[in-house]
Amino acid sequence: MRAYNLYYDQDYAKAKECIDECIKDEKFSTKANTWLYKANIEYRLASEDYSARQKDANYQYLFPTAAKESYMAFKKAVELNKNVEATEMYSPDQALPILYPYLFIEGVNEMNAKNFENARGILALAVESYEIQPPQYPLKGELYYYYAYVFTMLNDTENAQKYYQKAIDDGSENVNVYIGMIDGYKKEGKKKEVLELITKGLQKDPNNATLKIAEADYYFWTGQVEIGRSKLKNLPATVAQSPENAINASNLYIKDSMYIEAENLLKRAYSFSPNNRTIAHNLGVCCSNIGEYKFMEAESIKLHGDKNVYAALRAESDDYLARAAQYFEAALTGTSDDITILKRTRQIYLRLGQEEKASKINEKIKQIENN
Repeated sequence: MRAYNLYYDQDYAKAKECIDECIKDEKFSTKANTWLYKANIEYRLASEDYSARQKDANYQYLFPTAAKESYMAFKKAVELNKNVEATEMYSPDQALPILYPYLFIEGVNEMNAKNFENARGILALAVESYEIQPPQYPLKGELYYYYAYVFTMLNDTENAQKYYQKAIDDGSENVNVYIGMIDGYKKEGKKKEVLELITKGLQKDPNNATLKIAEADYYFWTGQVEIGRSKLKNLPATVAQSPENAINASNLYIKDSMYIEAENLLKRAYSFSPNNRTIAHNLGVCCSNIGEYKFMEAESIKLHGDKNVYAALRAESDDYLARAAQYFEAALTGTSDDITILKRTRQIYLRLGQEEKASKINEKIKQIENN
C-alpha cells in the first residue's frame, strides 16, 4: 500500500524502493498486483528519464533499465492473473503495446555502449511490443534497423537480413538499411542482389559516401577493376569526414596499389580524426610503399643515371619512410604489441640509419616474443 500511495503522489523513485522490497517477499512476489504496481512504477520512471533527456541532451538516465523491468513486470502480472488491474494504473493490455519507444531507447543505449547481447534482448522486447497491434507512433523502420544492426554486430547474418527487410517493409527511409543488407548479401555471394540494393540506395541518396564506396567495392569484387577505379576517383569529399568511410575507401585504394590516392584521402581524414589509429596505420602503409618505390627507382639509376635525380629520389624516399615511421608509431599508441607494425617500423629506422630508434623498437619486439 505504501508503494501504491507513493505512486499516487508521483514519488516514483521511493515507490520503486518499496515495491522492490515486496518483490523480494515470498508472499507478495506471488501476487499479480505486486507485479502490476512494479510495472507501472517502472513505466513512470522510464517516462520521466525520457522527458528529462529530451530537455537536456547531457542528462544521464537515473533508471536506465526501467523500460525492460516494466515490460517484464507487466508480463509477469499477466502470467499470475490475466485480468489483473488497479485504479489509476495501466493494465497489461494497455501498457504492453505502448512500451516500445522506451524499450527502443534502452536497447539503443546498450548498443551504443557496445553491449550487443544486452541490446539484442531489449530490442527483441521492443519489437514484440511494437508488433502487438498497429503502433500508435510508427517508427518507419528504425526499430527494425537497429535490431538488425545488433544482429550484424553479433555475426548473425540470417536474422540481420530478416530485420533489415522488415525495416524496408516498415517504410524505412534510412539508407543504412541498404548498406546493412549489402554486407549480408556480399557474404552470401549474391552479386545481383548487392547491385540492386546499391542502386536503390543511391536513388534515395545519390551522394551517400558509404554507398558510393560500396559501389566501387562491388566492381572490384566482381572483377570490373577499371569501373571500380573510376568510381573510387569520383567519391564525394565527405568520405574523409567519416573515419569508417575513409578507412574502407583507403583499403580499396591500397589493395589496388593506388598508394598516392589513398594517402591524399587519409591525410584529409586524419585532420578530422587525428587520434584514429587505423587511419594512422593505413597512412603508414601508404607512405611506406611509396617510400620503397622511390628507393627502388633511385637505385635503378644509381650507376648510370643523373646523380641529381638519384639524390632527389633518395630524399623523397627518406621523407616518405620517415613519415611512415611516425604514422606507425601513432598507430601503436595505446597498443604496442602488434609485431607486424613493430617489425616494419624497425626496418624503416634501419633503412634511414636511425640505429637508436631501431634498437628501442627491437627491445619491444623481444619483450613481446618472450612473454
